[in-house]
Amino acid sequence: MKIPFFNNKANKEFYLGIFLKESQGIVMIFLKENGHLELVDRENFAYTNGWENLTNDVDEALYKLEKNLDVEIQKTIIFVYSHLVDEKIGDIKQVYLQKIKQLIKALDLKPMGYIECFEAMSFYLQKEDQNLLTAILIELDKTQVGIFTYVGGKVESKKVLGRTDNIIEDLTEGFEEIKKKSGILPARIILYDSGNLDDTATKILSHRWSSDFFIQIPKVDILSEDEVANGLMSIFGEQIKNVAPVQAFHLSQPVADKPRGKREDFGFVLNEDIGEKPLPMAVHTLPKTSLTTKLKGLISKLLAIFPKKSNPSKIKFNFSGKIFIVLGIFIIALGLFINEYFFHQAELTIYLPTQILEKNIKIDLNYRTSSSSANFSETANTSGKQDIGDKARGTVTIHNFDDKEKIFAKGSVLKTSSLEFILDTDVKVASSSLTTDGSAKLPGKNSGTTTAGQIGPEGNLSKGQRFAFDGLSSSTYFAVNDSAFSGGSKKQIQTVAKKDQEDLKTTIISKAKKQIPSIKVSPDEAIASSLSEVSLTKTNFSKEVGEESSKITLQSTVNTTQYLYDKKSFIDKVLVMINPEVKTGYQLNKENISYSINKISKDENALTVDSKVTAKAVIKISTDEIKKSIIGQNESKIKEILKSQYKIDGYKLSINEPLPIFKSFLPFFSKNIILKNSSL
Repeated sequence: MKIPFFNNKANKEFYLGIFLKESQGIVMIFLKENGHLELVDRENFAYTNGWENLTNDVDEALYKLEKNLDVEIQKTIIFVYSHLVDEKIGDIKQVYLQKIKQLIKALDLKPMGYIECFEAMSFYLQKEDQNLLTAILIELDKTQVGIFTYVGGKVESKKVLGRTDNIIEDLTEGFEEIKKKSGILPARIILYDSGNLDDTATKILSHRWSSDFFIQIPKVDILSEDEVANGLMSIFGEQIKNVAPVQAFHLSQPVADKPRGKREDFGFVLNEDIGEKPLPMAVHTLPKTSLTTKLKGLISKLLAIFPKKSNPSKIKFNFSGKIFIVLGIFIIALGLFINEYFFHQAELTIYLPTQILEKNIKIDLNYRTSSSSANFSETANTSGKQDIGDKARGTVTIHNFDDKEKIFAKGSVLKTSSLEFILDTDVKVASSSLTTDGSAKLPGKNSGTTTAGQIGPEGNLSKGQRFAFDGLSSSTYFAVNDSAFSGGSKKQIQTVAKKDQEDLKTTIISKAKKQIPSIKVSPDEAIASSLSEVSLTKTNFSKEVGEESSKITLQSTVNTTQYLYDKKSFIDKVLVMINPEVKTGYQLNKENISYSINKISKDENALTVDSKVTAKAVIKISTDEIKKSIIGQNESKIKEILKSQYKIDGYKLSINEPLPIFKSFLPFFSKNIILKNSSL
């Protein structure tokens, strides 16, 4: 016989999905019912202080979802962007892994594994298109971009690189490296980052890509946030069809091939490294006086639960001759005591009132420097242009109508139309004379060679051109070429421009910022990135400015200097400055302080950090006092006690009780009540 209610409950199973990117994430709740997985609800959240407050950020988002759905979920799958994964070791990078471990342990979650987002997107697209995927997936995060090339449903290449303000330059750099390995790229580009990518798509479509990359103009598609979420759900649903509920998996290894026994995930063993191992329960024998006292108190509390049907003052107990009844009552009471002492447990999370403090603060901090260097070589096309050629040459006859002899010095300028010619040597010309009959004046004449003032074929003049001397009367002195000028020629060549050298320096500096190995930074340190210094040394250009060449290469050593400061020291100083503003009865802890940098300046001795600080002070409470006041109370009474006595409006309660009659009551022993504090 099938009972519908119990069958439906058995077929329902909730899963928690946490999608982590560089500075924001999504918490999702999945429901598996009758073998089908669906996305029930999701909550986007931004990191309040990078990855430092990841646990609190996820906890607040999860609380909203669980409160809306009235469920508590432990089985968790992590989704990540690929730049968070170390490709060499095939696991999440240690700096992020530690934060995820802390998150799992603090929220008492059961991790199932992690999935890289690009694998989910390729699975989703092939499922939707009903065809093997041939495309370039581009995964965009705040400062990182991942490029994944698929051909025939198979990933051909993966490349993760730093993201700048110029997405075209970033993609070009990535495409160049991919092309060296796989040749022509697929003519379909798919973008996703759970945000608005219309502007990025427009830039890609409008850019004139080299035919070395694409034979035809690539098609650009955008995956919306809903499609990204559905893609993550789709591949997760496929993976858990035939997987045990707490089995860990990763897409790089088929589920069926996973070894039995201890299963590792994120580099830790499930339920051992993340959460404390469950300890064997030790049953201690209690002294008779203690047992008697506990039984009396328990019986009194149990009797108070049931409605009174008569006046207690008229109830009389007579155990004479009724040993079996007494023994039965004792056994029942003992069973109830054992149940209460060992099995009736509850977890109460209270959301405490807070005081939000926001303030702009300037703090002086000590710092240390770290330097690194690397050699780079970069080649570019030259952009300089230069005309070269020969000047035209020819002979002229100089006419002198002056009454005096005239010497025309070497270098004298002769002009015709807009052209200038230079006299090659000194030329002496006799004075003018009269004809024998005195009727006409004859000029003195002499020949001289000239060279055009500029290169080019325009100096190749035909014969019979008249030339005037610069600065002299053209009616008294002039020259005529009796034969054509020749030898003038001109052509344009490509040369190195000063701008070409400067552009190469800029390119290498930009490349160095992305590729120089990151300096070692401890978890307690932060880099003052705005003060980072990059300089070129030992620059060696293959060509000088003005030299003929179509290419120029720069080989250079790039030095980088980073300035680092201690985050703990910064927070300690912030705490000292803000504490005077905290209300009486409230307390401010370091983990509730977040900040954003406005500006960092440096002198010889210290860094001055100008930042906007947001702090959350929480009301002080006594955990033991709260436990005592709620022992054995039902849920409605708990709400009243928390609100009236401690001014606590929000809470989350989970009761684990084998006996249905006590499911709405808290345990009668404070040791069985786990009290957790959070903040609204």
